[in-house]
Amino acid sequence: MQTREPGAPRRQAPDADAPKPDHSQRVTFTFMVGVYLATNAIKDAYTLVEGPDCTHMKTQYVQGNHDWLSTLTSVSGHHRIANTALHPVQMTRSREQAIDATLRKIAAHPAVGGVLMTSMPMAVITGADYERLCRGVQAATGRTVIHVPGKSLSGDWIDGYGEVLTSLARQLDLSKGTPDPRKVGIVGYLHDRNEGDHRANVRELRRILAALDLEPVSIWLEGQRFDQLRDIRDAGTILSFPYGRKAATWLARRTGARLVSCDLPFGLEATEHFVRQLGQAFAREAAAEAFIDRELQAIVPSLEFLIPYVFQNRRAGFVGDPHLARGFAQTAALLGMDLDFAVVTNPRPQLAGLDRVLAPAVRLLVYPRLNAMLALMRSRIQDHRLALLVSNSAGVGMVAQDGLATVEFGFPSFHTHALGDRPFLGFAGVLPFIDSLANALRMAEVSHWTNRYWRR
Repeated sequence: MQTREPGAPRRQAPDADAPKPDHSQRVTFTFMVGVYLATNAIKDAYTLVEGPDCTHMKTQYVQGNHDWLSTLTSVSGHHRIANTALHPVQMTRSREQAIDATLRKIAAHPAVGGVLMTSMPMAVITGADYERLCRGVQAATGRTVIHVPGKSLSGDWIDGYGEVLTSLARQLDLSKGTPDPRKVGIVGYLHDRNEGDHRANVRELRRILAALDLEPVSIWLEGQRFDQLRDIRDAGTILSFPYGRKAATWLARRTGARLVSCDLPFGLEATEHFVRQLGQAFAREAAAEAFIDRELQAIVPSLEFLIPYVFQNRRAGFVGDPHLARGFAQTAALLGMDLDFAVVTNPRPQLAGLDRVLAPAVRLLVYPRLNAMLALMRSRIQDHRLALLVSNSAGVGMVAQDGLATVEFGFPSFHTHALGDRPFLGFAGVLPFIDSLANALRMAEVSHWTNRYWRR
């Protein structure tokens, strides 16, 4: 019996050894979660989402899980995240009148300092002029209303956070500023929760600037009120941090401020570089070196025992965002550890040169799917005898290994919190972060030997 037409190519048998396509989900969080993080970082900001009611449920990634002090939702029913409950049947007619009415209702509430308005992709495609609506409500109510373009199909949570900052930089009234060369603003700090780690980080950033006789006028974002965002107009220099580069550029262009691009001062090496960069930018090199010397005298003696007896020649892995990965790689090298792998859970355009900073021996996985990430982590942890895993919640608990120390760090951190002040940036953050690593390593040793005893 003829099974194929004459001349037709012979069908190839499927290759049993060929890798199967990985259709598991990406290990990241959505654009809208980043918008909610920015809302959470402005204490009297309220956000309206043009989208279905399920958008409200994304607040759970922040409030009650990552941030115990969040106020995005309230038992009073006056939530700081609202939505239009858009349904597909409503998309065939104009919704602008209804959106306008909802925005006016939110803006009229006495607790509201300012309003953000964004949209889900299903709403964007209908072509409503959201920016015009926001301008109209702002003119009618006198309350600041900012349109944040909905880019959920092209960005992740870092993009969402950055887009809020960029929209504020473009649309906020920055008139009547009095820029001064001594006055400095920081734009692009990731204030992802209102707990003690970020309160202390903000305090440390201000302390560093003050040590060089600079006046910090505003940090975007730092948990401030909406009206305090305008203080950035007085900055003669804007320091661009990695979570808001575009916003910093916009602000410098609008206010005429000088723009200085900085890496995140996470870790001893990065903080020294940051302080020296400030010293050079403001002709305060001597003050910068004196400040560094004082800080090193207070920090370095505490590491004398830990480096050779707790850290040296041990292997570590990292899961999280690229800006924290850079600082952790430098910290691991300082402690004498070998960074074995780094998983960056954000898209490749956000790497910011991390792949050029890491040593060639470090296995780098970018924007992975879940199955690929688990396969990498399991193989590297088991085959390379990993001692320490520093990871956000996406990696913590995914791989269990006797003797492996884990430190939950970055966004999100669902299981680790800081109600008291506990910085991780700047000089003040060096020892708290390192003692978290050391404590985890020692407790992993206790657990390992306890388990061996009970298995006897």
